[in-house]
Amino acid sequence: MGWLGPGLIMAASGIGASDVLTATIGGATYGPQLLWAVVLGAFFKFVLSEGMARWQLATGTTMLEGWARHLPRWILFAFAAYVVLWAVAVSGALITGCGLAVENLTGGAVPHSWGALAHAAVAFAFIFGARTRGFERAMKPLIVVMFVGIVTCAAFAFGEPVAVLKGLAWPTIPTGGGAYVLSAIGGIGGSLTLLSYNYLLRDEGKISPGELPAVRRDLGLAYVFTAVFGISVMLIASRAFHAAGVTVTGDDAVSRMAAQLGELIGPAGKWIYAVGFWAAVVASLFGVWQSVPGIAADCYSLLRRMPVAERDTTVQMHSPVYRVALVFMALASVPFAFTERPLFVIVAFTVIGSLFIPFLAATLLYLNNRVPWPSAIRHNHAVTNAVLILVLLLFLIVGGWEISALLTR
Repeated sequence: MGWLGPGLIMAASGIGASDVLTATIGGATYGPQLLWAVVLGAFFKFVLSEGMARWQLATGTTMLEGWARHLPRWILFAFAAYVVLWAVAVSGALITGCGLAVENLTGGAVPHSWGALAHAAVAFAFIFGARTRGFERAMKPLIVVMFVGIVTCAAFAFGEPVAVLKGLAWPTIPTGGGAYVLSAIGGIGGSLTLLSYNYLLRDEGKISPGELPAVRRDLGLAYVFTAVFGISVMLIASRAFHAAGVTVTGDDAVSRMAAQLGELIGPAGKWIYAVGFWAAVVASLFGVWQSVPGIAADCYSLLRRMPVAERDTTVQMHSPVYRVALVFMALASVPFAFTERPLFVIVAFTVIGSLFIPFLAATLLYLNNRVPWPSAIRHNHAVTNAVLILVLLLFLIVGGWEISALLTR
C-alpha cells in the first residue's frame, strides 16, 4: 500500500463522524441536490493544502512558523486559544462517533458511552507508545476499509442518475439548506487537521522545492478520495431516506442508515456500512490524536521562542509537550462519552471546525503573495487567489444568510 501517502492519511484524519453525519443529513433531507457542495469543498481543501505545502517547500517552514514570523504576535496567541477549544470539541466528537459506531455494530449490546471510552483508551495507549511509522501502518488498513465499505454500499444503492448528475453539475442552495452547504464545504475533509500535512511531509523527507509535483499528485489523490467518500455517503442517504420519504433527525442516523441498507441490498449491506463507518471514525480518532498534539506542541514552542533544534524535538511524538497535549485531549474527551445528545456534540464541533477555513484562506492570501521566497517556486497564481477569495466570500455570504434567517424566525 505504498500509494497511500501522507495526503490520504491527512484526508482520512479529517473524515470523521461529523463528516458522515453531515453528508447523511444532507442527503436524507435534500437528496442529491448538494453533491456539488461536497465536490467544491474537496476542491477548496486541495487549494488550501497545496498552498500550505507550497509555502513549506519554498521557505522550509511550517504554516505556524510563517504566522509567527510574518503576522502580528497576537494572532498566534489567538490561534493557540482556538487550538485548545478545537481540541476539546474534536475529542468529544470523535469518541462520541466511535461510541455510535460500536453501538451500531453490536446492535445496542454495547452502549455508546462504553464504546466511546474503550476507543479513547485504546487510541490513547497506542499513540502514547507509537512512533510515526507505526502510526502510518495502523492507519492504512483503516483507510482501505472505510473507503471500500462506503463506496461499495453507494454502488449497490445507486439510483436516479439524472438527478445525481444535476446535483453534481448544477449548484443550488435549497431553502434552509445554507447550514448544510457550509458544513459540507467547510467540514467534510477536515479543518484544522489540514495543518498536519506540513508535519507529515517532513516525516516523509519531502522538504525540497523539487518535491512540489509529487506533493500535488499526493494531494490530488487525497481530495479525490475525500470527494468520492462524501458523495458516496450522500448518495446512500438520498436513496435510503430521501427517496423513501423517511425523515431522519440525526440521533438515529447511523443505525437507521444501516437498517435501511439491510432492506435495500440485503443483510450484507448493513454490515458493510457499519464496518465502513466504524473504520472512518476510528481512522479520524487515530489521525487527529496523533497530529493535533504535534500542532499544539509547535504552537507552544513558537510562543516560547524556542531555537529551531529544540522546536523540532518538541513536536516529536515522544516529547513531554506532545504527550501532555495528548493526555489533555484524552481527558477532555471523557465527559462527552456520557452525553445524552451525541449529535449535538458532533454538530457543535463541525461549526467550531469550520471557522478555521476562512482564517487559513486569508493567511494564505497574505503569506503566499506578499512574503519573498528564497526559491524558484512561484507565489500564488491569479486563479489560486480567486479561489481563496471565493472561500472567504462564500463563508461570509452563507454564514450571514443563516444568521439572518435565524434572527427572523
